[in-house]
Amino acid sequence: MKLKNKIFSIVALFVFSQVVYAIPFTFDGRSLGMGGVSVATADLATAAWANPAMLTNQRPDDDFSLLIGVGAFLRDDDDLLTDIDDFQAADDRLRAATSEAEADDALDEMANIITGIDGKNIAADVSGVAAMGIAFDSFAMAFSIRADAIGAGTVENTSTDPADLISTDPDNDTNILVLEGVMATEFGLSFASDFQFFERKVSIGIKPKMVDLQAFTYSESIRTIDGLDSVFDNGEKSDLGTFTSFDLGAAIDLSDSFRLGLNIRNLLTDEFDLGGTTLNFDTEARLGVAYHNQLLTVAIDYDLRENQPLLANPAFDDLKTQYLAVGAEFNAFDFMQLRVGARKNVASGIPDGAKDTALTAGIGFWLGFNLDIAATYTDNSVGGFLQTGFRF
Repeated sequence: MKLKNKIFSIVALFVFSQVVYAIPFTFDGRSLGMGGVSVATADLATAAWANPAMLTNQRPDDDFSLLIGVGAFLRDDDDLLTDIDDFQAADDRLRAATSEAEADDALDEMANIITGIDGKNIAADVSGVAAMGIAFDSFAMAFSIRADAIGAGTVENTSTDPADLISTDPDNDTNILVLEGVMATEFGLSFASDFQFFERKVSIGIKPKMVDLQAFTYSESIRTIDGLDSVFDNGEKSDLGTFTSFDLGAAIDLSDSFRLGLNIRNLLTDEFDLGGTTLNFDTEARLGVAYHNQLLTVAIDYDLRENQPLLANPAFDDLKTQYLAVGAEFNAFDFMQLRVGARKNVASGIPDGAKDTALTAGIGFWLGFNLDIAATYTDNSVGGFLQTGFRF
């Protein structure tokens, strides 16, 4: 197996192991298939994390819903894994060199790789969600559990000194791959109600929540890292504690077919110390507009501010996001839904690879229960989600 695949496994399996330890559920597959839009398109099953105000926009015959799922997203915007793979291949040639010229060529290649590796990173995100929604005559409510695990890696203290390039000293702190992970498990209780304003339906929703945070860090030379055992056995794990906050949502029917939605998350913010660096839980805001009829839904969502990654190491600041998403859903007699979409990160100061437009697609079935499958892809990233649920 190439090191690129091994490192992806290190990050991805670490993230998966943390999620399974907490909550084995994930994010909304319908939303992903439509490019990530959700603020003005969510329903009773998905509104708990998309926009609590949308709890009042369930189908006329649906008073109860249950949703669970699982999925993951991996990205390597700057081909960092390829660089590490090439570095170890050059190191193998160095150790097998039979002449000074061969050794010098291998050292030169290793130095060139290190020169261009600074500031690059890899990331793996896994989300898990379970939600149960209930609609009453005058209001709707939902109980939700969400687990988000974020893992990232970067190379720090880069050095092209030949002594550092070939060093086997465990105390040598140059050319170190640093892995950091954060696990956030959220428990929320959402409420929503609607009223008429100038003959238009207006919905307001709120979600008080408690979030539990855990962290993981690990570091090893890019020359020697290989396999998963050392990562899990020697990594440092810490319990950061819990904090409480709430989300606020609103939705207004501009006409029979157009709806405007707003979701503001984490109105109460907090910060946590992680080994001398600070992990921030910041406020996020997303605006969405949707057109819908019985056969077609089209929507656009936009993050109103840049969102920093839920990681403490400043080296991961360029993983920030500000998404512009567009998506569509074609409904065939409520038996099958076909979904397509696109999402672009418009945040400033991010790597070129992170600016690539992600294409998404998904399909949903009603088989007495819902089954939703979605996937997303760019040249440097891949992700997928699978979810199931009931409604009646």
